[in-house]
Parts: sequence; structure tokens; C-alpha cells
Amino acid sequence: MSAAPDTLSNLPQIICDEVSIRLPDLKACKPHAGKFSLEELKKSGLTSPAVVISTLGAKQGEGYAGHSTEFLLSMAAYVVCKDALGLQRDLAAANICQVLLELVPGKNWGNPACGQAQGVAMHTLISAKSKDSGVSLWAVTWNQPITFFQSSPAPLGAQIYVGGTPISGAS
Repeated sequence: MSAAPDTLSNLPQIICDEVSIRLPDLKACKPHAGKFSLEELKKSGLTSPAVVISTLGAKQGEGYAGHSTEFLLSMAAYVVCKDALGLQRDLAAANICQVLLELVPGKNWGNPACGQAQGVAMHTLISAKSKDSGVSLWAVTWNQPITFFQSSPAPLGAQIYVGGTPISGAS
């Protein structure tokens, strides 16, 4: 049995849906193809606070019997904050990152093709340009194991016979 053909393309939206539940006050949570930067932010006109979920790449992991190969997806949740009434952008970004750091480890996002998220890390992407723009850009990254083939439970198709005379008594 294979995974759904759109598993890879749908994963960022599935993650966005779960993040939006945990962080209902976000103005936006949406998928994005590839790395997200200040230049991308300027082009997108994204409102703040926001989280952008990206698949950054993949590398082959373990191979298993039955032609099942695991891949490790490199995932990122980019956190975008601007100054708001009562809360500075860097503090707001740190608070959102804390929620993500609690949410992501061990998650398979309800998808049987995914293993448990691992290697979760946080990065501040603050630069002179982002400070001048009044924006705080942070990221939470992780590796998401995924396989595009799941075997179905089935009989082995072979019968195993064990025979022989038991050895009894001391030698």
C-alpha cells in the first residue's frame, strides 16, 4: 500500500491547521515553498503575527524490507512578528516559538506516512535589515520522517515446519 500521492504537498497545510488551533490569535498561518526571508515577507504582504510552514528539502534515511524507504524532510516554521500594543516583536516571536517547541516534538500530524518529528531547534533570524524594517523573524526547524510506502499486514505465504526429537536428560 502506498501513501496518498499528495502526502508531501499536503503536509505543510496539515501542520498549519494544527498550529492555528494552538495559536488562534495568529493573523496568518500558511504554507510556503522553500526558505522564507525578509525579502519574501515584503513581497507577500503577510500580516503579523504569522507562522509560515515550509518543507526545505529531504534526504534519504533508512531502508526497510518491502521496498519501504524513509526520508527525512527538513521542515521549518517561520515566525513573523511586528511591534504591537503591549508586546514587543521579539518577545511575541519568542512566545510563539515556545508554543511551537512544545507542539512539534514527536508529532506525526495524524498522518500514518509520517514518523515522529525529531531534532527540533529554534533559530533567531534577526538581522540589521529586519530590525530596520521593524520585523522579528525567527524559525523552529525539525526533521520529519516520512515514507511513501506502507506495507499492509498479510500472511508471509510460507509455511514453517519445525521437527526433531527433543534432547532430554543430562550429558
